[in-house]
Amino acid sequence: MRRRTILGTAVLAVAAVAATAVLTTRGNTADAITTAAVNVVEYNLGDKAFTDKPDWDGVAELRAVVHYPKKMRGKLPVVVLLHGQQISCHTADEDNWTWPCPAGVKPYPSNRGYDYLARALAQDGFVVVAPAANGVNNFMGVAPQRARLINKHLALLQTLTDFTDPATGRRADVDFRGHLDLNRVGTMGHSVGGEGVFYEAAEANRGKLPAGVRIRGVVAIAATNSETFDTTVTKAKVAVLSAACWGSADQAFYRDAKIHHGTGGFLVKIAKANHNYFNTEWTKGPGPVDGDDTECRGAQGRPTAAQQQNLAVTYLRAFYAYALKDDKRGLPVLTGQNPVRGVTAEVESFG
Repeated sequence: MRRRTILGTAVLAVAAVAATAVLTTRGNTADAITTAAVNVVEYNLGDKAFTDKPDWDGVAELRAVVHYPKKMRGKLPVVVLLHGQQISCHTADEDNWTWPCPAGVKPYPSNRGYDYLARALAQDGFVVVAPAANGVNNFMGVAPQRARLINKHLALLQTLTDFTDPATGRRADVDFRGHLDLNRVGTMGHSVGGEGVFYEAAEANRGKLPAGVRIRGVVAIAATNSETFDTTVTKAKVAVLSAACWGSADQAFYRDAKIHHGTGGFLVKIAKANHNYFNTEWTKGPGPVDGDDTECRGAQGRPTAAQQQNLAVTYLRAFYAYALKDDKRGLPVLTGQNPVRGVTAEVESFG
């Protein structure tokens, strides 16, 4: 189960108005994203392909879904979207919450809960990788395991050629070799995944990145922060989308980066926002921790799941364009000058 951490007080915020376009040639809402220019493939090396001994006794899958532009020209920046803690198998039967999942029970598709975001980013010219972390969740892996799982995927992507079409299960004819610019990598971690991506990009751990990989942008969404690990990021731009109905512990990621002279950062404190609505799979279940996973269900005027997802699309398109492409056209959104419609948020920034 996800650890429920409710810290701090309610967030005061400025009123939101309709947002203008993030980029002059793109729309800014989730429903404006089409799939016409985007392909989707998967890779799966097995349910026990990832281990992290001697620190961790568990086993996990090496499986991911990849959204990418149909027309890949040259090297494209890469974004990794990491989900957080959830039951590992897609069933409400607690007896089947094991890893690997029992015969006939599918893994929980937590990594597919960001397809809406991956499509938008792929349309903007990013290759977007969403790893599954069900084994990590089952064996309660913490920030180091989540970071090393991402690193394993980044290393794999430099040589991997075996992909399948998730719609048909047939082998897909795609080769990312020569098309991935791993010197321009962005990461996003949701829930406990947020601590994982900040740990991975922290100055203390940058030497553990695969050869040729440079992380330039890190995002935490509705994240937890155990403060057990060094998560101080100083060499990449950072953004934190903090959901007020979940807690405020994740705001330490932003404060630490600012104190230690990071290269630029943004903190979005989202009033009355729900933790699970950023992941479409967690919004619908099954399981005891799905849907409206908050402590303020009765509060009036809360954003809907669609509105929170629209915020994620709008904000992260602007952020990764800025962090990975040095495209500053989305700065009015990043700084809160152009708020995103449907949500009330207070934005802080530095750099």
